[in-house]
Amino acid sequence: MESPGLNFNLMDQLTFYGSYHSRPWNQAIHFVFVPLIHWTITVWLAYAPLPTTYDLPSHLDTLLAGALPEWLSSAAVINWGLLVLVLYALYYTALEPVAGASWGALLGIPMWLTATAFYQHVPHAWAWALGLHILSWFAQVEVGHILIEHRKPALLDSFFQSLVLAGLFAWMEGLFAVGYRPELHAELKRRVEENIARNKADHEAQATLLTG
Repeated sequence: MESPGLNFNLMDQLTFYGSYHSRPWNQAIHFVFVPLIHWTITVWLAYAPLPTTYDLPSHLDTLLAGALPEWLSSAAVINWGLLVLVLYALYYTALEPVAGASWGALLGIPMWLTATAFYQHVPHAWAWALGLHILSWFAQVEVGHILIEHRKPALLDSFFQSLVLAGLFAWMEGLFAVGYRPELHAELKRRVEENIARNKADHEAQATLLTG
């Protein structure tokens, strides 16, 4: 299917990604393992602090009068992981304010803090993250797409777009499951079904030409 490219049209973006993730079990797998992929990347990015002299952990301790556990406040390091998650949250918020803001607050910030703490306290954190990263891709591609969806992953058609959209799509599916924006959910399902039917018809037409 033709990718619309990254833009600020929520329906375009969700329809593209949703056309590769239409089955509930595949969606559930992505709901678990997409954040885990983000988390493992954030662990690796924790090895690269940003060139800044601002001591955020000390300022948090002062601001909150030591209310945070030491492991948590010391993990509030301004690093590349934080920068990437902020960029993701800003794009998601531009697409859908409630989903983007809630993703940043409930998933982005905890991912940054726990990934940085993991890097700080676990020997060879990068290796553990690598193992989890490989497991996550295996679960999504081998189980989710090959065994369940019977369709190649979206990243094979639009690699960068898929990497950016995966987190928002998984989060939106969670929001839809608790009743958020039912009209949007219904319209998305309709468009996804149309795309899947069109893709199937195109493949059948190509197969007919090849065998004819």
